[in-house]
Amino acid sequence: MIRPERIAHVVLKVRDLERSRKFYTEVLGMDVMMEAPAIRGVFLANNRRDHHELALIEVGSRAEAPRANAVGLLHVAFRLENEKKLRAAYKELKEKNVPISFTVDHGVTKSVYFRDPDGHELEVYCDNPPEEYANLPNSYLGMEKLDFAPDDPGLADALVAQMGH
Repeated sequence: MIRPERIAHVVLKVRDLERSRKFYTEVLGMDVMMEAPAIRGVFLANNRRDHHELALIEVGSRAEAPRANAVGLLHVAFRLENEKKLRAAYKELKEKNVPISFTVDHGVTKSVYFRDPDGHELEVYCDNPPEEYANLPNSYLGMEKLDFAPDDPGLADALVAQMGH
């Protein structure tokens, strides 16, 4: 049986490499580790920790957007150290006019979901202390929206909106 140490990186196909590089470096603070013009790509990492955690490959402006009901990647999550940093990230997303898809206290995590310029769903989250979710019936499926995001949808709101489409 293969037992990987961890997931190492994700590669996303994007329409416009420069637009996506700007989003991932300026909104999510990722560092460019290598440029790859021959394949129209860029390799990025958080805190220069790895040779790359995310790669972006340009596929052109006519590429289809990710489809909600297609098989494939649902979202990529970026872990933050604590709730203070999650609150700061939420504030920064708002300041940079990144629309918030929804927020949720899942139980094990507090999460803010949003999309990159190509429509890939992204999540920034922090883990909750175990005592916060120890007595929940399912600590992975909490539905409450975050108290610091009262003007944005919660997960329940997003699910209702999705079913309406």
